[in-house]
Amino acid sequence: AEEFIKTGQLEGPVSFALAKSLTFAFSHRDTSYPDTGNDNLIAQDNTFNLSTITVPAGAQVIINFDNRDQAGHNFSLYESEEAEEELFIGQIIVGPATTTYTFTAPTTPGTYYFRCDIHPTTMNGNFIVQ
Repeated sequence: AEEFIKTGQLEGPVSFALAKSLTFAFSHRDTSYPDTGNDNLIAQDNTFNLSTITVPAGAQVIINFDNRDQAGHNFSLYESEEAEEELFIGQIIVGPATTTYTFTAPTTPGTYYFRCDIHPTTMNGNFIVQ
């Protein structure tokens, strides 16, 4: 399914139901990372290439996670920056390696918080649900 995702838009013949479940946008891209041809979340040098991820409320979210470091990293989603209420906790992977995280976005619009649980002060961002 990720071949249909490019800069937050869907390309190719897909049904509306599939389009709704995969529509999401990445913004605030760090241009120092090489373009991989699709919108992956990249972990490199203990930073993420994205600081904002925007999705529709209740959407099925697919994050193609590329850990380019030798350290362990993950993607986790929380209610707020305090990280007291977890919404999704991705498995930690030691790189270089890739994985795909799939989860359902919150149904309530708002700004949530994502981070790497190993490096929460340097690898984090806003997860906006519209």
